[in-house]
Amino acid sequence: MPDETIEELRKAKEELEQLNHFKTHLLVLTSHQLKTPLGIIRGYSVLLREGFYGELNTKAKEVLAKMEFAAEDLVNLIDNVIDLRKVEEGRIEYQMSRIDFVKIARQAADELGHMASSKGLNLSFEGPDHEVAVHGDAQKLRHVIQNLIDNAVKYTEKGGVQVKVEEKDGNVVLSVIDSGIGIPPGVMPFLFQEFVRDERVKQAIRGSGIGLFVAKTFVEAQSGKIWAESPGEGKGSSFFVSMPKAQ
Repeated sequence: MPDETIEELRKAKEELEQLNHFKTHLLVLTSHQLKTPLGIIRGYSVLLREGFYGELNTKAKEVLAKMEFAAEDLVNLIDNVIDLRKVEEGRIEYQMSRIDFVKIARQAADELGHMASSKGLNLSFEGPDHEVAVHGDAQKLRHVIQNLIDNAVKYTEKGGVQVKVEEKDGNVVLSVIDSGIGIPPGVMPFLFQEFVRDERVKQAIRGSGIGLFVAKTFVEAQSGKIWAESPGEGKGSSFFVSMPKAQ
């Protein structure tokens, strides 16, 4: 290959890398800028709904609960987009330490309880009263659990969502079980792939198809396993995360 052609290819490659870097920088910057006003919207919605500025009627509280749900949903989407870019670029770093898995699961369930209640759903948590430790990245495992609960609430219109933590054969197993629309057999093999979404709900339920992909990446990088089960359409879904117990 002539030297001139090699030099042109090299320059083209450098330009593409610079454009990709700029795109990533712009995406992350924009995402962080969006999270701040969304956090403010959610915060003031909570204060209003809880009567901090005066008592409200039931209808007003319902509207504010929906605003909280939407703001939380958008923040979660932004986090997934940021994490996806980091995964694609190999820039994910894990801050590993001994953490109480029951504690972070309970906190995630408590924080997303208002999302369930705004849809008239029951969100319950069950787990040991004592510490059950794993060796992992607390922030990323928390994000995984939030993704699973968020999805369960989104895809459930009646009934509820049960979050459970159990100790099994030297592992800690999280289960998120819902009474929602279920998972068709044809979708199940591709569920944790990037940008995969159920065709039945693409128009009705906002989503990106990256949350489960990010969750799988985080869990497996920390020596864990993640999987889903469902009896079929209209029969609910169960998502599981298994992590080795810390010694």
